[in-house]
Amino acid sequence: MTLRWLTLSLLGLVLWASPAEAGRLTSWQFDNRANQLRFTTDDGVQPTAKLIANPARLIIDLPGTILSRPTVTQRVGGTIREVRIGQFNASTTRLVIELAPGYTLDPERVEFRGTSDRQWQVTLPPPERIDLNQSPVTGLDNFQVTQNGFFVRLAELAQPQATVRRSGDRKEIAVSIRGNRIPDNLQDQTILINRYGVDTIRFEPDVIRLTVAADGPDWRAAVSRAGIAIVPSGGQVLNGDRTTVPLPSDEQVVQIPVPPPERITPPQPTANPGDFRVPNSRILTTIDPGHGGRDPGAIGIGGLQEKDVVLPISLEVARILSEAGVSVLMTRSDDRFISLQERAVMANRARSTLFVSIHANAISMSRPDVNGVETYFFSSRSRNFANTVHQSILNQIRIGNRGVKQARFYVLRNTAMPSILVEVGFVTGAQDAPRLADPAFRDQMARAIADGILRYVSDNY
Repeated sequence: MTLRWLTLSLLGLVLWASPAEAGRLTSWQFDNRANQLRFTTDDGVQPTAKLIANPARLIIDLPGTILSRPTVTQRVGGTIREVRIGQFNASTTRLVIELAPGYTLDPERVEFRGTSDRQWQVTLPPPERIDLNQSPVTGLDNFQVTQNGFFVRLAELAQPQATVRRSGDRKEIAVSIRGNRIPDNLQDQTILINRYGVDTIRFEPDVIRLTVAADGPDWRAAVSRAGIAIVPSGGQVLNGDRTTVPLPSDEQVVQIPVPPPERITPPQPTANPGDFRVPNSRILTTIDPGHGGRDPGAIGIGGLQEKDVVLPISLEVARILSEAGVSVLMTRSDDRFISLQERAVMANRARSTLFVSIHANAISMSRPDVNGVETYFFSSRSRNFANTVHQSILNQIRIGNRGVKQARFYVLRNTAMPSILVEVGFVTGAQDAPRLADPAFRDQMARAIADGILRYVSDNY
């Protein structure tokens, strides 16, 4: 099963800077084959949910939860247009699953399940087709459809500046605003218009984006202290407060009940629950999935890419550590390129307690006989950490043992805390490659690595 992982790559960077009393969204992931969203917080939360029409979007609010940056968006494709998260207000994180135009969900079939008050999964029913010739979305506060365009009331009573640019394919008009900003209730909203040759309008903090027909007219913007009017070139600018075409008032908001989390005992980090003791002091472990984005890492049998192996392993390690009470910083949590220098800087700036870089090995495709796990360290104070994690893997997984070795890898030489690099197997190995492609094996490897980290923490902190 292919997972599209949707997590905050720099979320942990603010672990020491945000209010201690607020919980944090530590990770989120969307499985676009199963239509399932999973998310984890570092403190208990009871989500609320609602389905809003035109365009259809599932809104999930997490009271008492904060983010490190205003908005993160991940395109999905197909019947799910995108998933995004943002800070709805000072104490509420909002997750939005927006469907593609022309689709909606049956709200009664949206299923929430909290395996604990920190771990939730949301399963969506198959999206259903709706009539694309419907009327536009109902009006939102601070936005109006005028007789020949649109009017947006801005957040501040200040004279803005606006520039209008059309994309190279002529299908998007971007109106950039300086000296003012979009009101909070419009930010991150995508509105179905179906009027004046405009399909949708999307609001960002300082940009308004119109999707239009490529052969349609250009657009211009006129600004005042009251707001901004957007009209086709040659059209008359009208006062947005007085001359409007009312939008229909048929927007549907359906509240979706979210049951409380299951009261079950969370899984223990090992088969022997008494083995590990998570200290009261805050332990911060940086998990570093190797490669990513334009750098696929090693490519092995069947086109298996290292970056696609190590990311799900790393995210599962992070989840297990978080459940055990260890704070986690991910150098990357989705498929993006992060330089070696940036990875080391993240860990050092966060004053991480431990650093674990996770990779997959490779050798010539003519040597499928080479298989096994290796663990590397650089400084002598990291040797015991490497031995502990390596032995945990061997104890739990039948895999070739290529030993614990000293190496001068950049991220090991340039991090200020005990640091190791784990090679979880060979993507070119006849034995390792099919296992590394198996989600069940990757979860098993993640469990073994996490158990090793927890044992080291228990013994040394």
